[in-house]
Amino acid sequence: MNYRTAKILAETNYDTAQTKTFDINISDVISRIILAWRVTKGQNGMAAPVCNDISKIELVDGSEVLHSLNGGENQALCIYDRKCPTMNHGQHINASSEYSTYGLDFGRFLFDPVLALDPKLFKNLQLKVTFNFAIADTLSSSGNLEIWAECFDGKVVTPIGMLVAKEHYDWSIAAAGAYEYIDLPTDRVLRKLLIQGYRLAYEPWYQVLEARLDEDNEKRIPFDWDLEDYSRVMKGIWTPVTEGFQATITTDSPYYVTPTDYWVELVTMPSNTDYYARGSAAEHRGGYFVLDGVGGACEISGLVRGYLPNHCYEFPFGDQKDMDDWYDVTKLGSLRLRLKSGSGTSGNGRVVLQSLRKY
Repeated sequence: MNYRTAKILAETNYDTAQTKTFDINISDVISRIILAWRVTKGQNGMAAPVCNDISKIELVDGSEVLHSLNGGENQALCIYDRKCPTMNHGQHINASSEYSTYGLDFGRFLFDPVLALDPKLFKNLQLKVTFNFAIADTLSSSGNLEIWAECFDGKVVTPIGMLVAKEHYDWSIAAAGAYEYIDLPTDRVLRKLLIQGYRLAYEPWYQVLEARLDEDNEKRIPFDWDLEDYSRVMKGIWTPVTEGFQATITTDSPYYVTPTDYWVELVTMPSNTDYYARGSAAEHRGGYFVLDGVGGACEISGLVRGYLPNHCYEFPFGDQKDMDDWYDVTKLGSLRLRLKSGSGTSGNGRVVLQSLRKY
């Protein structure tokens, strides 16, 4: 076989919130690391998105950080890169498994022979995962974590580098219409930038409404966008986020989904024809729905379709498959991002950078 899937961590149950560190004891070149998080629900309904259970995923080599994102940012980056519909299984029923996945993609695609993680070039690779099983479901008593690595096996490759992704900045928003200036690094070629406008149950432009990028003290402005308009324009480019789910609903049952734009489309089918699910129009925002089982409790199958996974906007720099077309900022004197808060007076504006690290 040219490839194999290696187990880093067999499925393990944890009954305390914590940060766990795992040594990467694999010598083969790794294309992708996969994390799976399983929680047995203690209730119907949800208190937060499933990805909020994972507050940080880090890959480090000594003091060097190769990947550092929270669960929502990590899933959003995977969805934009892979053009996959979702990273969640969507089973939101008491006593059932709520299952979500996360990924560290070191290449432009799975088993990219040019860009991958070569463990032999590092001294002390460690994966650190911070989790709390009682965030999305406050009555859950434990969570299970499992980790795999997608490796090159019989196929010999010599990658020239790898993709690294980090949360570069976290802005705590305290006022509407405020500007925040953020200096961006110019030491590596940039492939992609994500902006997360996060507040639970609000669309992302409620927190971050505008974004402008300028080079060398405004000598050149690569983009200057109203982000609500930007998201509408990009519907002609982005792949829609679609997510199925199964739920048991009663009265005012809250649920969170991956797409977070305003008016995410919701379709439901009840298992009992005497009842039906009704969503409150005022709550169709920020990936949040309140569903009513009209006539009594009922189990439903549902499907949502929208954009902006986990409150994140994507700004891809050039042809994402062509390394020579990415944003070479190494020749610039300075690179600065300006964000403007929306009408919200709380929440966070976060900046994620995906860049090329050459060996």
